[in-house]
Amino acid sequence: MHLLRLSPVLLVCLLLLATGACKKEKSWEGTPPETEEPPAQTVTTSIQGRVLNEQRQPVQAARVSGGGTTAVTDVNGYFLLQNIRSLDDATVVSVEKAGYFKSSRTLMVREEQLHYIQLELLLQNETPVNNSTGDIIPFPEGTLTFPANSVVTAGSQPYGGQVTVRSIYVNPENSTFSDQMPGDLRGINDQGKQVLLRPFSMIVFQLEDDGGTALLVDPTKPVSFRIMIPGSLLSSAPNEIPLWHFDTGTGLWQQEGTATREGNDYAATANKPGYWLCATTLPQIVLTALVKDQEGNPVPNLRITILTKQDLVPAFAFTAGDGIYYGKVPSGKPLILTVTDNCDNVLRQQEIGPLNTSSAIDNISVTLPASTSLIVKGTAKDCDNFNVVTGRVIINIDGQNYAASIALGKFNTTIVRCDNAAVNITLTATDDRTGKTSAMTTNASSGTITPNIVVCD
Repeated sequence: MHLLRLSPVLLVCLLLLATGACKKEKSWEGTPPETEEPPAQTVTTSIQGRVLNEQRQPVQAARVSGGGTTAVTDVNGYFLLQNIRSLDDATVVSVEKAGYFKSSRTLMVREEQLHYIQLELLLQNETPVNNSTGDIIPFPEGTLTFPANSVVTAGSQPYGGQVTVRSIYVNPENSTFSDQMPGDLRGINDQGKQVLLRPFSMIVFQLEDDGGTALLVDPTKPVSFRIMIPGSLLSSAPNEIPLWHFDTGTGLWQQEGTATREGNDYAATANKPGYWLCATTLPQIVLTALVKDQEGNPVPNLRITILTKQDLVPAFAFTAGDGIYYGKVPSGKPLILTVTDNCDNVLRQQEIGPLNTSSAIDNISVTLPASTSLIVKGTAKDCDNFNVVTGRVIINIDGQNYAASIALGKFNTTIVRCDNAAVNITLTATDDRTGKTSAMTTNASSGTITPNIVVCD
């Protein structure tokens, strides 16, 4: 069971709404939105990130895949997918680890940029079911009901053995829902249009035989489920709501019928395993926003949460290596933009919009705490003392890794720490041209450091 934990973003936002203290910043917008989405383009990009469990501890040895490339998380839960080819509108990064549900993140990416994501894996709850008789699986937030002989093999043949059902309810009001959910709350509706989703309730289930082989649902005998609507959403939950299934290939939700409200729950049927979501829809536009600190430096890896002001419908993403947020947000509605660091400190909150077409905000200024902010401005030379033309530096500090790009012998990034004590910092640089890697260690707590690395090993 997942207890409801309101995030610092939502708590601050509710307070600001109550006092009318949200500051509205200038942004610019154009004509009404186009009726057709621009076609997706294939770009070269890089994605770093961190995989956590439900206790917010790093998950080591998780398999991460995206853009035809695979990586394995290290002891810090960190991974880097470098120079992958993927769609700019919806790049899908999938994560697998034994004992957890497979998850994924879908994000919009830009050419030659270093993006950041974070995922929280959910432990599988396991229940045996006799397929010949069927069964009802109760859990604190609802039920899963399997009719007799409702499970078939991957080849759609009858299955006569015991079924292992792995399932869990996912609360959209949980403070870490943005890390738990698959995708990024975008879906394709029954008209074939991409829309934003407002989540009301979610469940995931998987089916396996005794040997761990995946099983399917007989579409003529669908599985029924009933899942709780969180208390804070009851007043706005409609009697009938679109039902969505997550497509692991596209990284987007696909509309598949409707769910019906029964008291404080939604009831529906599922004709296949996977993630199922009850959600209403909103139109969307693309927003680009640049986040800088008080010195004018772009700040990467900050969480951006954008909520509709009236009903707090969320959109989430992180700033990229150049400090830019790039994603889709609700159109035509006043919005609240919140910037949060990795310590859950709210750095800025302001009103934006309404936005009716693709829009940009050129400077969102955040004040970083001097005692815990570390600015890295370094150089990288090769064995002949020439600049490393292109490469990557992995900075390890406080048990976390951060990547920065090397361009013409220089690299820089800003790291917001959760501690002000001096600590050893390990920098590992790689030269793309030679493939050589070198590391160095320095010690600092905050301020600006200027490491010089010779990549010659």
